[in-house]
Parts: sequence; C-alpha cells; structure tokens
Amino acid sequence: MFLKTSELKKVMRSSLKSKGLTVGNIDGRYLVYCDFWGVCVNAVYAPNKFKATIMELIGDLPEDGECSRYSISRDKEIEWKRVSHIPAPFEDWKAAMDYAAMTPLSLTVWPHEYIIFQKKSDLGFLVADRNLTGKMISPSELDQSLESMPERPSVLGGTVLYFKNETTIYWARAESCGERAESVLFPRLYGIDFFESDWILKGDREMGEQEEEAAGEERLPY
Repeated sequence: MFLKTSELKKVMRSSLKSKGLTVGNIDGRYLVYCDFWGVCVNAVYAPNKFKATIMELIGDLPEDGECSRYSISRDKEIEWKRVSHIPAPFEDWKAAMDYAAMTPLSLTVWPHEYIIFQKKSDLGFLVADRNLTGKMISPSELDQSLESMPERPSVLGGTVLYFKNETTIYWARAESCGERAESVLFPRLYGIDFFESDWILKGDREMGEQEEEAAGEERLPY
C-alpha cells in the first residue's frame, strides 16, 4: 500500500469527527472515503494496519456488500446509516483521460498548505491539500513483492487526482486556493513545463537555441 498509515489514520479520524466517514466492502474491495478524498483497496492485499485502523475508528470491518456512513453523535457515540450511492473508483480512474505532474512547489494559504500539480492537457495548474497528497503518499509501506509506487496521477474532470497501483486506488479532490493565486501566481507559471526535467520556459528554450546557433557562427574573441 503506497499510503502512509499514520497519515491516513489522521485524515480518517478528522473526517469521522467532522462531516462523517463512509466505509464499505464492495466486490472484494475495502472502500473508505469522504467528500475530499477516498481509498479503495483489494481486500485480499489490504495491510493489517489499514484494517486495524478501520476497526479502531468504527468498531469492526464491514461485511462483503456493506457500505455505511459513520459519524459521531453529540453524545460521542458512533452513529451509522447505510448508503446506496457508492463510487466506482476503478471506472472513474479509467475515465480520467488527463494526467498530472506533481511540481516541486507548495503554496501556503493560512491555515492550509497545498501541493501544486500541473495538468498535461493544457499545462494548467490545480492544487490539493498537502495532507492528502505530499504527506500521504509514501513508499515506506509498500509490499515490494506485490506492488510498486503509482505513476503520475490521472485527472478526472480537471478536479480529481487518481493515484493507482496494483492493489490500491487513492483519490484526492483539488481545491480552490483563492482568487489571488488563480489570478496572480498561476499566470506567472504558465509556459513552464514541469513534465520536462529542466523546466525551461518555451520562449527561453527557443532563445537559447538561437543563441547557441549564433555563437557557433561567430569567431571566438580569443
């Protein structure tokens, strides 16, 4: 599993305490999700620490075919109710035609910190909570005999990032980071291709090639 269990536990607990956490066991896969993120893990390969976290938070593992939304009542008791509308992460991942690169840039808009991603389709930018991306995704708990780190995330509808490997699909929803970043910062970044290893601006690349050609034609001053 390419998710760091300690970080996953934090966001699961936070979701349960705030707007609720949905947990299910559908078609042999554990589903855990809320409005902003979700994870789908093949039940056969689900790590014990992941299953233990579910049991600690809601009291048990869901049976096959069960999916319920859990929340905490005013009396600090766990409440739950069955849900009928269940996401299909694999189908959504297949429908995601675009993909993204995680840039080396982060953006702090107090009290939140975001990771900036660049979409391949138009080289535009989207941001996702660092707690749900940069901190969460880690090779530290991979089962090297079964799985590898996911490749670049797929992007669905320009708003949802999907990370997938052999056992797990994880998704995180892009967020708005404010009008100032959208209107001032991101336009300054347009033209930089973070899919290229050198990140050279297109205009700078063309100018550099012209300068190299001119230098080759001129005689050296020594």
